[in-house]
Amino acid sequence: MGDRMIRHYGPDFGVSARLDQTSERIWVTDYEAGNPAALRSFLKKLALRRGMGKIIFPVKSGDLLKIQGGGFHVEGMIDGYFQGENAYFLAAFLRAERRDSRVLNQEQKVLQEILASKKDWRGSLPPGFTLRQAGGDDIFPMARLFKKVFRSYPTPVYDPFYLACSMKKGDLFMVVYHGDRLASVAAAEIQWEHRRAELTNCATDPAYRGMGLNSLLLLHLEKQCLERNINCLYSLARASSYGMNLVLHRLGYVFRGTLINNCHIDGGFENMNIWVRPVE
Repeated sequence: MGDRMIRHYGPDFGVSARLDQTSERIWVTDYEAGNPAALRSFLKKLALRRGMGKIIFPVKSGDLLKIQGGGFHVEGMIDGYFQGENAYFLAAFLRAERRDSRVLNQEQKVLQEILASKKDWRGSLPPGFTLRQAGGDDIFPMARLFKKVFRSYPTPVYDPFYLACSMKKGDLFMVVYHGDRLASVAAAEIQWEHRRAELTNCATDPAYRGMGLNSLLLLHLEKQCLERNINCLYSLARASSYGMNLVLHRLGYVFRGTLINNCHIDGGFENMNIWVRPVE
């Protein structure tokens, strides 16, 4: 099941949104909020009609007060998301079981331990390993690794055609090889018009975990993005993943909130923590 875009622009409001069947959510990608109440009502009716459990609505900081409410509340924020203007992520839930997370309290306790730890990290590529930007020859090895690591994922990263299209539109992939074996991969999904990138698709072969490969990949992706004038860098980490949240904290990223039951990954709905690179 893939995504579908919905667009509706009229005299009272306008909206473009992505219908994500895998994660049963609507993600608003653009909006005009002349009549916020009508916009909220449209989104909720659309979600109910399409069987979606959650609406995610990033709004500009200047629009927050007039759009929030009516079932929409703030879950987090990302600095500089809208071409330098901060975004607040509003969420609305259509079902109680989607709104409530039984693991949230425990995940928040672990997060507090991470936030209290040192931010410093120094590491280097182990001998015998190579790190570089991925190209066409890496597509099939990456697809196999994603399929090995994730039982389910919000985007079809196990599909070589999808990976090829992502590369073609300008997303960056970095890989680490041990000899001719792919050990780890990560990506920057870039929205060029907004000069922002999500650091995502981090996957490491279980045989190579604990070696700091994710940290090295993210540092190189960050450098590549900054060189391209992509100044808003963020990542959505599974709240259940101690290692991924620790990596982002140690690299200096700032925690900005938790998106509840945000996406279907590795077999079930997971809470996602927002981490943002501080704007210099």
